Amino acid sequence: MILRPLRRTDTEPLLQMWNASARYDPMAPELLEEKTWGDTDFDPAMALVSEQDGELTGFMVGLARKTTDGPLGVIKLAAVAAGHRRRGTGSRLLQSVETLLSNKGARAIRVCESPPNYLTPGIDGRYSAAPHFFEKHGYRRWGEACNMTVDLEGRSFSSADEEQALRGLGIEVRRARPEDAEAVAQLLDRHWPSWNAEVGLSLGNRPPTLHLALQNGEVVAFSAWDANNRGTGWFGPMGTAPEARRQGIGHVLLFRCLSDIAESGQAVATIPWVDPVGFYEQCVSAAVSRIFHRYEKVLNP
Repeated sequence: MILRPLRRTDTEPLLQMWNASARYDPMAPELLEEKTWGDTDFDPAMALVSEQDGELTGFMVGLARKTTDGPLGVIKLAAVAAGHRRRGTGSRLLQSVETLLSNKGARAIRVCESPPNYLTPGIDGRYSAAPHFFEKHGYRRWGEACNMTVDLEGRSFSSADEEQALRGLGIEVRRARPEDAEAVAQLLDRHWPSWNAEVGLSLGNRPPTLHLALQNGEVVAFSAWDANNRGTGWFGPMGTAPEARRQGIGHVLLFRCLSDIAESGQAVATIPWVDPVGFYEQCVSAAVSRIFHRYEKVLNP
């Protein structure tokens, strides 16, 4: 068995291995591209594949995310071919990627969660072997995250009446325009600087997949979609400035995005990494669809 950096020519066998292993997270070539070379922090030297007799037997994508506390390592994607499991392939890949991340100065390594470009916010508990594998290698479970879904078929997400009521309060709701970039960035810098990349992608779509609420000409709220896991009906992020809350703005912005997602041909919208579960349950009858376990290994305490 040899280890080497990932190559673009590995796409087909890698996808075959991934889709045979990750039944709850299938990927098409476009999504794999987004999760690898499409990630601004992707370094092919930290994306390793294992080969045996010219056959791809496993792979692991590591990357170092820049944070205010220094680099944070991530095991973003990993899979081992069915006939090569429990033979040390995954362990060797993990040890090699951990060394590379340590050499980059990573203080810790997390599994899967790599905002703003991530496939899942942790390990789906239904992949029963994965938690055991990472725990065996010193990773500890430190939290959970959940995704919710909204059935879109046969539903109307019109918000015309609510928007008229907001106009009576001096609040305009509309689709974002390219010239809104600076005003949106100012709102994000004040409250959610970590969302700049995702919101920027949604603003760059044509048409923009970003909706705004403005009061006295100032952007006070936003909601986005198709900013991550693109083409899959992925909603978010969304936020309302503290001074503009409790007026129904979030409800309107959510409906606008869900209407877009339905018009794009998706039957289901995914609301990922949810914190206000109750809001989405009440507002659009969203249901928790997946639970993820969050794992971390501290390298340099």
